[in-house]
Amino acid sequence: MSENKILLSQDKIQLIEELAHVNESLGHQPAMSKILALLTVSDETELTFDQIKETLGLSKSAVSQALTQLAMVKKIGYKTRIGDRKRYFHVRMADWDTQILAQFQGVESLVAIYKKVLAARPSNTKEFNEKMAEMTDFLSLVHNQVIALYKKYQEEHK
Repeated sequence: MSENKILLSQDKIQLIEELAHVNESLGHQPAMSKILALLTVSDETELTFDQIKETLGLSKSAVSQALTQLAMVKKIGYKTRIGDRKRYFHVRMADWDTQILAQFQGVESLVAIYKKVLAARPSNTKEFNEKMAEMTDFLSLVHNQVIALYKKYQEEHK
């Protein structure tokens, strides 16, 4: 066994696999999903590149690409330590609410564009237009409800 491989119980391995599966169903690539799951489930909240690579059995290239993409979408961050050139990767839990709200701002932008699309659509595609309008209304409702729930959550957790 490599010195960089993290020892995980069977329960932790199962949790990592389950969480990775959910992440994939949400649109993340497999390597990204596994890395997010490992960083979330591991007892150590910060892991090095080599620990991630060897624990998950992924190639250097796959880990590098996944870490870059996860950092770009602000799912992970990293720290360095004085006297140590390694980067220690972690899930960005400190700003979970900002991340979730940013995703819902994306929904708000989508609703605005869909409304413009609907205004530009030809009237002879009535059924399509009606379904698109229903979807747009639903997305708008969901967005507004999530924002209201978040405000309520903030008030209750002051």
